Amino acid sequence: MAEYMGTQSSDSAARRQITPRVVLRTTYVLTWFAIYLVILTLILGPFLWIWCRLFDRQRRSVRKLVRMFYRHGMRGYCGKNMRIKEFDWSAIRGPCLLIANHQSVIDILLMFQLPPDGCCWSKEWPFQMPILGWLMSLSGHLHVEKPDVVNRAAELVRSGQSMYIFPEGTRSRSLKLGRFHEGAFQLACRTNVPVVPVAIHGSGNCMPPGQMAVFDVPIFVEPLAILYPDHSLAHPQRELKKRVRDLIVAALARGPDQSREVKSHAAGPEGHDTFHPVVPDFNAAGETPHG
Repeated sequence: MAEYMGTQSSDSAARRQITPRVVLRTTYVLTWFAIYLVILTLILGPFLWIWCRLFDRQRRSVRKLVRMFYRHGMRGYCGKNMRIKEFDWSAIRGPCLLIANHQSVIDILLMFQLPPDGCCWSKEWPFQMPILGWLMSLSGHLHVEKPDVVNRAAELVRSGQSMYIFPEGTRSRSLKLGRFHEGAFQLACRTNVPVVPVAIHGSGNCMPPGQMAVFDVPIFVEPLAILYPDHSLAHPQRELKKRVRDLIVAALARGPDQSREVKSHAAGPEGHDTFHPVVPDFNAAGETPHG
């Protein structure tokens, strides 16, 4: 179970041995992902840019296409090793904030497996990379270093866009959950949209920080609850951050095996609770119920 947990000891974050099989797997995966990137930018990119200028200012069509390509890529590569916990997304009838722990560069691709279409806010370096940076901008993602990022994100959310946010701000090199920054929770309190904490298990062992290698390990993406800011409290932003962090910490501590037995918990804005059953290991049956 230790290989799943986000609260692992520093020993689990040590550099893993790169075998010839790992080299072959890494070459295969990165080659396909690079091919997808070239298709999306150099081949389809000019047409997408024109389409967005004329018909799709919110860039939904670009993100939909990117999600389709990389959802296919992640499912094709991970197969049974990637499991997505069933969650009642129908309880959310508008935009939401998906807030997750961050262990690996593949975490955003794992968030693409979830149904809500959304933008993310990211550090500067992806925008500075050739080809990838242009696709990031074309998709409408935000620079987290910009001083007005929360205001811009609030405008997107009010226009119907969900957001993917990693409140640690950077990947955890120890695989332990880092300190949460305030921006995501400030945005939640400003827009009053649902907040979905997400625990990502195993991504830091699949593509560890500091190693350009892809390892064949189990990955589990676990949406945990539907939360709302409680403005009756003296410090709603602080309390929301604590609730989100506590849920993610608990999920990472119990690991994916126990998490699959725990029911997803959705707390509505009126204070009522609803519980939704978990479907066990659907990938083993070749099904893809997660969007």
